[in-house]
Amino acid sequence: MRTAFYAGASGLLAAQKGMDNLANNVANVSTAGYKPQNISFQSLIYDEMYVNTPTDPEKGHGIKAEINDTNFTQGSLLPTNYPLDFAIVSDALFAIEQDGSIGYTRAGNFNIGLDGETGYLVTQSGGFVLDKNGQRIVLEKQEGTNNFDTTNLSNRIGLFTFANENYLTPVNDNLFAVSQKSGEAVAVENNEGQIVQYALEQSGTVLSEEMVEMITMQRAYQLAARVVTVAEENQRTINELRR
Repeated sequence: MRTAFYAGASGLLAAQKGMDNLANNVANVSTAGYKPQNISFQSLIYDEMYVNTPTDPEKGHGIKAEINDTNFTQGSLLPTNYPLDFAIVSDALFAIEQDGSIGYTRAGNFNIGLDGETGYLVTQSGGFVLDKNGQRIVLEKQEGTNNFDTTNLSNRIGLFTFANENYLTPVNDNLFAVSQKSGEAVAVENNEGQIVQYALEQSGTVLSEEMVEMITMQRAYQLAARVVTVAEENQRTINELRR
């Protein structure tokens, strides 16, 4: 009975992790450049139910849930008419220097950050956008004005590709970190035609699909909870019979 209890408990934990992942995807349905996370379920170890029997039936010990990869399918473009909005129309990513490390993102809703009189192209959270050489992008002021020149930025912004971008590791602020499976970042030498200014790539979350998955996950949670309850009831009955 304890095996049934622990199998049901593992199902509860897995279903909860699945619902948390779906909730995160849904919460980012309006986040520019967001890429939804995919989750997979795997069986835990099996062992023999009986020893030295002809058929050797096996019993399982539940399941576990793991974030499998990221869905980097190209999202639709939303025109914004804002000069610091950029959308990628290839499988590349922007490189961002933030908190002393380099992350990668598809979100191109940038801003201008000031360091004294010097302007830099930055993200909404203050990370520096990098060029193809990994250098911060300095913005020059237009002659005779205090306005920064935002023309020709598409050609200055660096783009980077990966052998397996789906296996980049999600971190904070809609950024991804390099993983062993993703491979190292490779700079795109010529990004002409791969960046659209005055537009943003919309979130990759498809709300209808996420809601269907949410219902499925809720039912799995309810079933696992029922297994735990029945296992506890059976164990209680056995303990009473032993008295």
